[in-house]
Amino acid sequence: MKRVEFFIVGNGLAGTMLAFEMLKNNIEFRIISSPEKSRASEVAAGMINPLVFKRLTKSWMVDELLPVAKERYQNLENLLGEQFYFEKKILKPLSEQEKELWLERKQNQAFNSYISLVDDFSPVKNVMQAAGYTQVSGSGYVALFSFLKFADNFFKKQNLVVDATFNIQQIKPEADYFEVDGVKASKVIFCEGAHIRHNPLFQWVKMVPVKGEVLLIHAPTLSEEFILNKKVFVLPVGNQRFKVGSTYDWSDLSDIPTEQGKLSITERLENVITCDYKIENQWAGVRPATIDRRPVLGRHPGNRNLFVFNGLGTKGVMLAPYFAREMVSLITSLNYEVIPEVRVERFNKIP
Repeated sequence: MKRVEFFIVGNGLAGTMLAFEMLKNNIEFRIISSPEKSRASEVAAGMINPLVFKRLTKSWMVDELLPVAKERYQNLENLLGEQFYFEKKILKPLSEQEKELWLERKQNQAFNSYISLVDDFSPVKNVMQAAGYTQVSGSGYVALFSFLKFADNFFKKQNLVVDATFNIQQIKPEADYFEVDGVKASKVIFCEGAHIRHNPLFQWVKMVPVKGEVLLIHAPTLSEEFILNKKVFVLPVGNQRFKVGSTYDWSDLSDIPTEQGKLSITERLENVITCDYKIENQWAGVRPATIDRRPVLGRHPGNRNLFVFNGLGTKGVMLAPYFAREMVSLITSLNYEVIPEVRVERFNKIP
């Protein structure tokens, strides 16, 4: 029987990035990939945006996160021999009031590297008329569906994936190992995304999962030079196809697309672009957001062999590389502490 140190339960973005980080650090593991569980990462747009447009502030920890993300994704492209990371500026139409604020922020040294231009005219056609237009640097996207497929194939070729469902019932205080399909591990890290709300071991972690829907459109005359963003994102993915989204639904937590979601997206889309388009596909997924919109990393307070790495939410593509590295430091160093904002201990302990 094969013995390893860790099981990684879940192979969405969190589990996949953690697996690559553990491989880099020569930690023995197996990924437990349940065929019954959907992966929200597969349908996400994978967008990287260094700014919070609503308040025009920098995204949390962006100065630390972005360099790590860029370097890690480029290294993984070299490892996998495939491209899935794309740098692309965001083009955002502005009202007169917004334009003034963006011009003011551009003079601020802290924002200067992220706001490359504020202009009166759009650099491309078929975009709504506006008082001004800004271009955001440091942005782009990870083609998550492709990336996860490349990663799955890579790990399966190395026999690092177990296609099975992890049985929570086997976890007992006296157990010194966990077993799945003939493989034993001494420790388990749960990277289940929104599915963690059904995990009795971590139900005390305050998750606020939110459903999001995304369309794939074909727009032959729309420029692919930028990601458009104005109450909706329009992200070019090649061959004049664009991912368009998103929606936020806290009540319906299924992964089934809806007509209501489609209508919400198209109404906003038609206020941004002025050309014809055709809807070719629609997806839905449930984002694993925490109540404070921060990742959650740490050890189970009642069992030192159980860990959680979750809560990447809408900024997951930017957060995952940095915090996967932090998670590995946490599990390999006796006294390592992650920053307070992401510690699992910030939530209520088990009753």
